Amino acid sequence: MLTDFELLKRTYPISKTDRYCDGYEYIMNNSAPEDRNSWNCDIQHVINKGEKYIYQVAKDNNIFKVMCLSFKNYEIIRKFIFKFEDK
Repeated sequence: MLTDFELLKRTYPISKTDRYCDGYEYIMNNSAPEDRNSWNCDIQHVINKGEKYIYQVAKDNNIFKVMCLSFKNYEIIRKFIFKFEDK
């Protein structure tokens, strides 16, 4: 199923408060428990105050979506869910 996805903005701010990491929910919803155990990675639930993170806004099928992702979870998503090998 193809979607009409457009990334509108991506920035890298520093968190002024502890905040929920949307990447955590994405990982939980898009992977099996057995897979997560085999990855041997700690999935980050909270972006801590003072931590740099990824903030992105996109349009997906004409619906605006906002995500806050820790760099650690972003790496897990790219490597294990999307199977991208970064150098």
